[in-house]
Amino acid sequence: MKKRYMEYVTKLGFGVAVFIAAFTIKTYAGVVPDGVSISGIELSGKTTEEADKLIQEKINAIKSKTVDIDISSKTIKATVEELGFTCDNEAQAVNLVRNLSTGNVVKRYKAKSDYENSAEKITDLNYKIDETKFDEFMDEKTKGFLDKPVNATIKRENGVFKITDDVEAINIDKEATRKTIESELSSDSNSISIKATASMQKAKITREDLESIKDVLGTYTTDFSSSSEARANNIRVGSAKLGNHLLMPGEELSGYEQMHPFTAANGYQIAHAYENGRVVDSVGGGSCQIATTLYNAALRAEISIPQRQNHSMTVSYVPASCDAAIAGTYKDIKIKNNLDTPIYVEAYTSGKKLTFTIWGKDKRNKGRTIEFVPEVISSTPAGITYKDDPTLPAGKEVKESAGHDGRVSKLWKVVKENGVEVERTLLSTDRYAVSNHIYRRGTGQAVASTDASSEGQGTDQNQETKSGSDTETKSESKSETKSESKSETKAKSTEAPTTAAPDKKEETSGASLVGPGA
Repeated sequence: MKKRYMEYVTKLGFGVAVFIAAFTIKTYAGVVPDGVSISGIELSGKTTEEADKLIQEKINAIKSKTVDIDISSKTIKATVEELGFTCDNEAQAVNLVRNLSTGNVVKRYKAKSDYENSAEKITDLNYKIDETKFDEFMDEKTKGFLDKPVNATIKRENGVFKITDDVEAINIDKEATRKTIESELSSDSNSISIKATASMQKAKITREDLESIKDVLGTYTTDFSSSSEARANNIRVGSAKLGNHLLMPGEELSGYEQMHPFTAANGYQIAHAYENGRVVDSVGGGSCQIATTLYNAALRAEISIPQRQNHSMTVSYVPASCDAAIAGTYKDIKIKNNLDTPIYVEAYTSGKKLTFTIWGKDKRNKGRTIEFVPEVISSTPAGITYKDDPTLPAGKEVKESAGHDGRVSKLWKVVKENGVEVERTLLSTDRYAVSNHIYRRGTGQAVASTDASSEGQGTDQNQETKSGSDTETKSESKSETKSESKSETKAKSTEAPTTAAPDKKEETSGASLVGPGA
């Protein structure tokens, strides 16, 4: 009985051992053991090759997903692979499968045990978008697309302001956009649609800013009907360059910078100019009438005038101390927008009249008026200088050029409120040099004839040079045009000094004053 029992136990033990061995062989054959899955991919019972294929198919499915990135009115389309897809732990996942499904039983058993007990075991594939590749892709696709704001513009045409819209720029937060896409990679959908993370950058000049330009702040007109055609051309050319400018608060406009160079290539012709107290020919003659007209418009607009100098000699188209000269950077007219709203400088010619109008938003009291009053302090009459001319008969005189009276004058700004003067401000004290009339006097053989005398008078008139010149040339004496400023007050009074600079080049004309009073 005992012997039979021992045989039974031996057989049972052998059977159990066989069963255990069979189970172990089956469990740790060349397949992935039970309980192993990565990113929803069931790998249990799969061979190494099968498991690798399933992992690769999963990754390829993610790569092929389509992505729509909405940016304002633009949509960028791409695949995940084109955006720079990577899988950070793909290699680790493949190695895990191989460790679990290859090698001897002991090795695979240990690998399974390590996998189950590891705190960092791989349960998901880690999908990423490469930062560098994504940024490069986005830069290429958004090149020129709202990367810089576009300012609104304004132009006055046919008596009407035309304004274009401003356009905001879009600053894309590429890092935040990339992370949003990464968060959608594991979704079951075959496509991803997101809105790019972005902020808007406003333009510096908006339509709203420019729509405030509605009021005439100051306007002034001068006449150049007595000018030569060359000088008239210069006024048209130069005013077109200086006019039609927008000045935002704090911005400055220079007459010289806008109109130069005074060359034939830039559209200018030869006209009269001042040089050492004489009228000469110079390219660009007429530019100072442009500067003068702008100066008077700016005075009436009551904007800042950082620089203005008078001519070396008086001009005919505005009263004394109401002129402004252009002479390179030495004499210039500069205006500055000292308001908190934009202004627009308009210039145009009509017939032979030049007008500057400064537009903006007028915040001045309606009962407030301004007037600009010139005051002549002293005047020195022009003398006569004779030049002997042997080509003329004795006793005959021909006027070669007209002189200019010397003058010291002031310009006052008078402010009234409801018709009552409340402020009188001295703007400038200006000195104008005296220059003699130049006559050619005959020293040749006298001709005894009354007809000759009559002819000589006619020649005198025909050869006389007009006194309406105003362009200063570079050889002019520096001592001729220093401006002074003093303060004389009635009621409330302030002083507005005039900037003085050495003379280098001014410019010339004959014209009469038209515009707001003297």
